[in-house]
Amino acid sequence: MAVTMLRAPCGALHVARRSSVVHTLAPRLPLCQRRSSAVCVRASAEPQAPAKAAEATEPVEYVEDKEFNISKVSFGSILTPVGLGLLFWGFGAYITVLPGADLSSIFLIYGFPISLLGFALSYAKLEPVPCRTTRAALALRDSQATDIQRQVREDVTRFRYGDEAHLEEALARVFKPGRPGGLSKKDLPVLQGIREEVAEGGRYSLVLEFSSGLELARWEPFQPKLQSFFGPGVEARLAKTAAGVDVALVCDGSGAGRGGGQKKDVLPPLMPGLKARQQE
Repeated sequence: MAVTMLRAPCGALHVARRSSVVHTLAPRLPLCQRRSSAVCVRASAEPQAPAKAAEATEPVEYVEDKEFNISKVSFGSILTPVGLGLLFWGFGAYITVLPGADLSSIFLIYGFPISLLGFALSYAKLEPVPCRTTRAALALRDSQATDIQRQVREDVTRFRYGDEAHLEEALARVFKPGRPGGLSKKDLPVLQGIREEVAEGGRYSLVLEFSSGLELARWEPFQPKLQSFFGPGVEARLAKTAAGVDVALVCDGSGAGRGGGQKKDVLPPLMPGLKARQQE
C-alpha cells in the first residue's frame, strides 16, 4: 500500500509534467502568429513619405521640337559643296577627263560664284541656339504664345549671317551700351539657349538663357525695359543661374499681343528690316 501511494504521486507527477510540456508547446504557434500580425500592424501603421515629395525630385523631361523650317538649314553648307562640285566637274570636262566638254565653261562660270558665296555664308554664319521644350509647353504654344514670343523663338533658332550675337539689336536697346545708365559693351549678356516651360497656373513661358558675369542686382533696373520690349502680354522674370541669368517671358493671361490687331507703333523692331512692333 505504501508503494502504491509512492508510485501514484510519481505517475501523477510524470503525467503532470507531460501535460505542462504539452500546454507549454501548444500555444507557441498562435503566439508567433500573433507576434507576426502585430509586426504587420506596426509596419502598416508607420507613416509613409508623401508622394508629392518624390514627384518634386523628378527631373523635367524635355522633348525634341520637330518643327521644320528651311531657315534652320545652313545655306553655306549647301552652296559650298554644290559650287565646288561644279568647279571640279568643269575642270575635269575641260581637260577631257570627265564627260561634258561642251558644258565645261558653264560649270566653271556658275561654279566659281556659287562656291564663293558658300564660303562667305559659312564664314559669316551665326549658329542657332538650342531650344528645349516640354510636352506640356509644346501643347500650350499655339494657344498662349504671343507674337513676340514666337518671333523671338523663330529668330534665335535659325542660322543668321553677319550678326555678332543673337538678339543683338534687342540687347542694345534694352541695356544701352556706352550710354549713361547702360552697360559697357563687354558686359552685354550673350544668349546661350532657350527653353519652353509651363509656369504656375498653366501659363506658357519662354525662358531666355543668358551667359553673364553680372550680378542679379545689376539686371533688376532693366527688368521693366525687358518686359516692355518683349511685351505686351508677358511678364519678364529674372532668375540667377550658375552660367548667368535666365529671363522668363511668362504669359500674363490677358491675351494681349496675339493675332495683331489695331495697335500703336511704339516699340522698336527686334532686328533691322522688320516692322515696328505694336503695343495696345
